[in-house]
Amino acid sequence: MDNDSDGASCHNAPALRHPIRGWLMSQVRPPGLLLHQAACFERFAQPMADALQQALPSRMSPFYDMLRYHLGLDDHGGSSGKQLRPALCLLVCEALGGDWRTALPAAASIELIHNFSLIHDDIQDGDRERRHRPTVWAKWGVGQAINAGDAMYCLAMLALNRFRQTAHEPLMGDMLGLLSEATREIIEGQYLDLSYEALPQITLDQYLDMIQRKTGALIRASAEVGAMLAATTPHARLLARDFGESLGKLFQVQDDLLGVWGAPEATGKPVSADIRRKKKSLPIVLALTVAPHAERLELSSIYGQESLSDDDVLSRTSKQAKQCYRRFSCSNGSIAVSKGR
Repeated sequence: MDNDSDGASCHNAPALRHPIRGWLMSQVRPPGLLLHQAACFERFAQPMADALQQALPSRMSPFYDMLRYHLGLDDHGGSSGKQLRPALCLLVCEALGGDWRTALPAAASIELIHNFSLIHDDIQDGDRERRHRPTVWAKWGVGQAINAGDAMYCLAMLALNRFRQTAHEPLMGDMLGLLSEATREIIEGQYLDLSYEALPQITLDQYLDMIQRKTGALIRASAEVGAMLAATTPHARLLARDFGESLGKLFQVQDDLLGVWGAPEATGKPVSADIRRKKKSLPIVLALTVAPHAERLELSSIYGQESLSDDDVLSRTSKQAKQCYRRFSCSNGSIAVSKGR
């Protein structure tokens, strides 16, 4: 935790009692599996790049150039992102005794689904920058970005065809069902996320339901598919599914912190981007739920404005959210606000 004067002391922070406490304690206290990307994921980077190239049509055209650009597979040195979801699929498959190389078509499908959602998410949120360069819609326009996102999803489904005439062919139907269900939940979560921007306040239960769909669903499916391809028992598959769902919630909590306090050079997005869009991310939900009455009123007043000024975003809202978050973190002994957040 940094030493800004606006922070509440851990020694005098009031005890906060709320149903989210137990969940945060259980999900966020374990070692930071997601706080820093595991080094073991890096060995999957090149095999994943090859699998994604194989999933894309080999012909070069301006249309598929958009997809390669978004995936960081172009010739201009773009980032491919964290690739957490496909790496998790491969890692779970290996950890449960399978050959992770045989799971690459599924991992490619998962990454394409994720990027389909990102392209559409950038349009809906009006984000002009991702991974430190213009988003697809900012570069080619909204219409073509919608086409690119739709194509990404189609290619994700087609990537599973590589399992034909392999030992995993009997699992294709189950994998298709799992990934289709996860995609449906992602879209439901995105609907809720956008809907909540217009609401003055949401409950912590509503927040948890939203992130379980928007982020948790595909991470859950990634772990379950990895277990499925390792030919594990139904019980092991269920454990992998539960692990992935919890990991997904943890990942979104971290992402919410970065969306409010993350440095642009680390996030690839403008500072406090989530506050500018009046997102109901975890720091804001906590501030509007458990902050002292006067602070809740001020935050509600700010978030009730049609648009937010730089002072609203950078000074008033961010500072109050940090104060509340620190009080909550200190009293529960769970998450700490890192320097620079």
